[in-house]
Amino acid sequence: MKILVLGSINIDYNYSVAHITTPKETQAAFQLKTFPGGKGLNQAITLARAGMDVRMAGMVGLDGTELVEMLEQDGMDTALIRVLEEERTGHAIIQVDEVGQNAILLYAGANGRIDEAYVDEALEGYGKQDVLVLQNEISCLQYAIDRAYEKGMYIVLNPSPCTKELLQGDLTKVSLFCLNEIEGRCMTSYVQPGDILLHLREQYPHGAFLFTLGSQGAFFKHENAQNYYPALKVPVVDTTAAGDIFEGYFLAEYLSGKEPAEALKSATYAAGLAITQPGAAFRSAPSMEQVKEFMKKPKACHGM
Repeated sequence: MKILVLGSINIDYNYSVAHITTPKETQAAFQLKTFPGGKGLNQAITLARAGMDVRMAGMVGLDGTELVEMLEQDGMDTALIRVLEEERTGHAIIQVDEVGQNAILLYAGANGRIDEAYVDEALEGYGKQDVLVLQNEISCLQYAIDRAYEKGMYIVLNPSPCTKELLQGDLTKVSLFCLNEIEGRCMTSYVQPGDILLHLREQYPHGAFLFTLGSQGAFFKHENAQNYYPALKVPVVDTTAAGDIFEGYFLAEYLSGKEPAEALKSATYAAGLAITQPGAAFRSAPSMEQVKEFMKKPKACHGM
């Protein structure tokens, strides 16, 4: 089994603020930090640190070459990443408030330059038993889904940001949806978690669903089976990329043959450990060894 993450590679500008800025309000940030980010990068880093053999595909501008070097230092296969001279690297402006919650504004940049020819190149050599991990932060997403489906790949999609264009596509080809309550509401028009899962199952009867609810825990639903695992209570520093880290660890365990309940537990501890650290996955995603130690001694592992 080979895993390809085709997705966003961003520069994250993290602004520490007293609270998330409201409409018409101006407030001063009291700190700015820059981190590697993007859902694609976050998921690839997490999968690699969880022990999976993963390759990253995507695009950056000349201002993103340092990101590629960082990925390589983390042991990532970056041969498919393209550097564009005429485009800036995608970036995110992230507000992080005093209790660790965030609000994110995305600019696609080079992530929006992915085309059909590049998708074909990235998917060359992949087929049945292989896995494609996607998010809606890149261009040419439906084409990537269609080509991977034709190859018989297992397709994982995080439908964020949830847009009309995304929902107008053929998502019945997706094997596993990884989403939170915001995306769930967007995809079904329902609010309650039980209703969201029920209607997702009706809309995509052949799909499985990893449904995260932050402090309320997470569900995994496949066919008529459903599993739940509660969230941990840990000191929250920054929730940025917590969902990506949860998804990465769940995938690593689930694709390795672990039962959904066990995969949910590992993902919960990985995300719980991550939110005690600042920054997205490159800074906060733990190794499998750290997660296992945290599961043994949760009160002793808040610092990494």
